[in-house]
Amino acid sequence: MEGKEASMPVILAVNGTVESYQPRSDGRRPKVPRPARREHEDEAQSDQEQAPDQTVTVLAARQAYAQVGSPQARKPAVLAQDIMSAPVQTLRPDTSLKEAWALMKTQGFRHLPIASTDGTLAGIISDRDLLRYSSLLENHAPQTVQQTVATIMATQVLTATPTTEIHELARVMLAERISALPVIDNHHRPIGIVTISDILRCVMLRAPLELWT
Repeated sequence: MEGKEASMPVILAVNGTVESYQPRSDGRRPKVPRPARREHEDEAQSDQEQAPDQTVTVLAARQAYAQVGSPQARKPAVLAQDIMSAPVQTLRPDTSLKEAWALMKTQGFRHLPIASTDGTLAGIISDRDLLRYSSLLENHAPQTVQQTVATIMATQVLTATPTTEIHELARVMLAERISALPVIDNHHRPIGIVTISDILRCVMLRAPLELWT
């Protein structure tokens, strides 16, 4: 349609380098390149690499993806910019684990993008990443005083743009078993975040509205 803004796919941001992400046509989960594991990282995986039994994530994503309907007159697609939380709270890589943990507890955040000094996305952490350290942080253990989020954050991050359509968000979340996607602008700066709760809320409020063209 003339004047319609083109939908952008989910993309993979890796240390400032952005690549297209295309789920496999056969429905199988594609392999997203991962960095070598750091010490303890197997026990404190990012929420962007969850176990495949995340029932809520799977059901919500499937529900959103299933809103295709019959090929009738198409309605405007729901985009990431329509459902994302914005502005998004970010942290610097040198933020201490203690500070990040306190922010998550007081503000109720489950995911926090990490922005470099120039504002571009450098990584992401989740409450799951910090749970392993929670008892140490609560007790002000010496080994966590100087530890920063840069030591545990995921640096390969699946992201969306403001014009990524909801079915693409749901498809990638389902394929990768993740529950949040940061939304970045043309300069790779995080401007919002879409969670599985946002998608599920949209499905409930807009059904039976066609979710994409």
